[in-house]
Amino acid sequence: MRDNGFYVQMHLHTAEASRCARVGGADMARACKEAGYDLIVVTDHFFNANINVPYDIPWKEQVHGLFAGYRAAKAMGEQIGLHVLPGWETYTDGPEYLTYGLGEEFLLKNPDIALLPKKQYLKRVHEAGGFVSHAHPFREASYIPHFDPDPFGLDAVEVFNGRHMDPRFDEKARAFAQRHHLPGTAGADAHNVMHIYDGAMRFFYPVYTFDEIFAAIKKGDYEIVPHLNERALAF
Repeated sequence: MRDNGFYVQMHLHTAEASRCARVGGADMARACKEAGYDLIVVTDHFFNANINVPYDIPWKEQVHGLFAGYRAAKAMGEQIGLHVLPGWETYTDGPEYLTYGLGEEFLLKNPDIALLPKKQYLKRVHEAGGFVSHAHPFREASYIPHFDPDPFGLDAVEVFNGRHMDPRFDEKARAFAQRHHLPGTAGADAHNVMHIYDGAMRFFYPVYTFDEIFAAIKKGDYEIVPHLNERALAF
């Protein structure tokens, strides 16, 4: 892993805001830095998903709670030299979308965002300058109803997810992305520090903002690293 690449983790949860996560943002950031990452994105579960924030508090407080893990990770990152960006993983009527490039200001202005049908959600996110990658589009699980993935409104497709138990899920995602001429992203879907080694993205040069990340993704200036101790794969 020690090379000239710039390593990014695009799918990570924290215990502050995701009910299913087991480790707080500060410890996740510290572990990611030790693993060799240069930048991580905290993508905690959204208000329509497995969020660890009460629903019966004012919207401003809900938004503040969503980013609690991000703030903890960012504070630690500033101490140890790790770049940390905010995102979230939203749920619709089956599809789950990793949403990047937006933050508290956008959410405070859109208190109905978690209630929107998926096409309206994607339209509003893009109008505000955000980016979307379809999280694990072919995962099969008891909590996921059957749906047919739709390329509408996608900037990318998560073609490698570190938490998949069946490699066919990723194979189908890669075929879907290629069929619709969409770039592929990778993510650990990390819920604890043992997960962070999977699903890294190795960029060929530093990328510090979402504009830079997605410009590099569109150019193909990256590789997917299934595990930090394994050889990278070009998508």
